[in-house]
Amino acid sequence: MKKNIIIITGTGYRSSDNFHETENIFQTESVKVNIGTATAKFLAEKGFDILLLSRTENKLKKIKSDLNQLFPNVNISYHTLDILNEIDVKLFFQNLSSEYTYSYVHSAGLSTASYSLKDDNPYLSIEELPIELPSLEFTTVVQSLLVMMKGLLPIFKSQESSRVVVINSMSGIRSYPLGYSHSSAKGGLHNAVRALSLELSKRNIFFSEIMPGIVDTGLYDSDAVIDAVKKIGAEFGYDYGSNGIPKMSPYCVAEVVHTCLTNSANILSVNMVSQGQFTHQSA
Repeated sequence: MKKNIIIITGTGYRSSDNFHETENIFQTESVKVNIGTATAKFLAEKGFDILLLSRTENKLKKIKSDLNQLFPNVNISYHTLDILNEIDVKLFFQNLSSEYTYSYVHSAGLSTASYSLKDDNPYLSIEELPIELPSLEFTTVVQSLLVMMKGLLPIFKSQESSRVVVINSMSGIRSYPLGYSHSSAKGGLHNAVRALSLELSKRNIFFSEIMPGIVDTGLYDSDAVIDAVKKIGAEFGYDYGSNGIPKMSPYCVAEVVHTCLTNSANILSVNMVSQGQFTHQSA
């Protein structure tokens, strides 16, 4: 039986000024990992071989090195890849070894390296919202999924069964004030996943969509983002001023990714928020 490799996109982390490169990013409070990186660690701990994809090689190398330190018996590899570049993606998948089977975790997002927002704050009023931002967010999450699926399809067709887990957001099914750009992009991704699921399940390619609310990846540490989220929470009758913004660990999401990859059923979607966050599943 062929061994399965989990391909994960969008791995990265945010580090504070106190972080030293000699530290393991998974063992220091100076770093907050994103959902893709947390998923890589969780799956490596379960014994899965991992293939990391991202455009930023220095962070890929660091994640691989620190995972190897924690799990020396697990095969961790990486490849620098722009998942919006159809030609490069196609060539990459053509060169993958046929000795393995593959599953895919799509965890894409608009990074600070590719587009800079003031105070890293995506929650902007109409007056403040850059006119290009909704298109950029949409392209990053929706078009990249299409490019990756076109590249993966020849591999998946040759497999008896294939799993794809898409990390989306609760923003994909509930809009909110200050959320024009983010909700537009994530709503597009939600419907794209549903369309792919309906089309490709007949070919034994099974999609799961995970929609988390606020995740503690470092995004919600800036004053501007905190103020914006407080305003959003207040619109739903929640006071985040006294107890702080309720955030779940990225490992909460990673655990659900593992369930979607290993459950004998096809888990279509999971909606999840941190305890204390507003639980609305629509606007």
